[in-house]
Amino acid sequence: MKILIISYYPLPYVGGLWTVVRNLRNELTRNGHEVDILAQNEEMTEYRIIGQEAPFKAADVKPIIEEQMLASFPKLESYTSIYLTEVLKYSLELTGLALDLSKYEIIHAQDIIAAAAIDRIKPAHIPIVTSIHGYLSKEIALSIKGRHPKIEPAELYESFEYQYNVHLEHIGCHVSELIHTPANITKLDIMQQHHLSEQRFVQFPYGIDIEAFRQSPQQLELIPAKKKPVILFAGRIVQVKGVHILVEALRQLKAVTPDWECWILGSGDAVKSIKNQIKDAGLSADIKLFGSIPNVKGFLDTADIFVSPSLQDTQPYSVIEAQLSSLPVVVSDAGGLPEMVQEGVTGLLSETGNPESLAQQLARLLQDAPLRQQLGNQAKHWAEQQWSLINMGNNTINLYKKALGLPE
Repeated sequence: MKILIISYYPLPYVGGLWTVVRNLRNELTRNGHEVDILAQNEEMTEYRIIGQEAPFKAADVKPIIEEQMLASFPKLESYTSIYLTEVLKYSLELTGLALDLSKYEIIHAQDIIAAAAIDRIKPAHIPIVTSIHGYLSKEIALSIKGRHPKIEPAELYESFEYQYNVHLEHIGCHVSELIHTPANITKLDIMQQHHLSEQRFVQFPYGIDIEAFRQSPQQLELIPAKKKPVILFAGRIVQVKGVHILVEALRQLKAVTPDWECWILGSGDAVKSIKNQIKDAGLSADIKLFGSIPNVKGFLDTADIFVSPSLQDTQPYSVIEAQLSSLPVVVSDAGGLPEMVQEGVTGLLSETGNPESLAQQLARLLQDAPLRQQLGNQAKHWAEQQWSLINMGNNTINLYKKALGLPE
């Protein structure tokens, strides 16, 4: 089968999306399928098939796109996220037009923006299936709330930014022959919001090459010697990941027990505010920010607790990797996270957006080393059965066959 995987976002790029796509490509290729990946480059200067020359630079077509946008949307300010999204979306469409899409049997979008864009220019006979790795409209709502903490719900949900992204999400879902969600809660939310039947959805979990993950280099030169039990966070430093909740929880935790240090891995647009929050909380000696780390294996092997305080998430690879590393995890009860962690068996749950709840769960683990070991061992055993890359590959092929009307 000839498959085109497509993403509105940059690939390769440090983070969960590239991990998903890389693992899927490798497994599909291992099973004899041909896979191309169309995505932005990391510098966001072009869309291209990875490993091939781009048909043009984004800068080459941007004046044409902006001229058309000015005529159609004269009041849309060029500094807004909506303006940038439109420019990139049209750039993706034009790249698709410059490529020979007719050679593919199926297109697998990795986000609803890519699905909405590619549907406008693809050959009619090629179906689109879309994997929803994140809940776009929910994340946009959280982003708006983070920037405007006092905004009333009615104003938020009626705002142009929110309605624009809901509209994009609606289009991307409805042009997809089938929609894959790794978490059940995502399926239920999308079904309800966009009035889709359950028959349009296929649910199955992510997979990971467990042996390759375990054999990955540890980059020990980046890892400092720890003096206390280490609480580890790895992910984007953005509003939706709840790092600000973690810092406040750590401030409260220090009043209970000072016997810990926290390592934060990642980058994002909230780094500056997180640094200020750490300083204001008097935690500069307790929390270390390492920036973006391509390979977190060594950090996972060194840490004692993994934490994921997201305000919204689906099925983050960071938690998968922590489980496979025998780490006890503390996650919020947002989105698909409770589907990954069984309370008191493979980890602990905290209330979303509640620093006190998170601090209590972290204190519970810090004060009980046998419990840390027990939860970590049980998480590892469960993860080895749950996160099978072979199963993910087989499930994806069956997804394609179903979209094509072929027997599974």
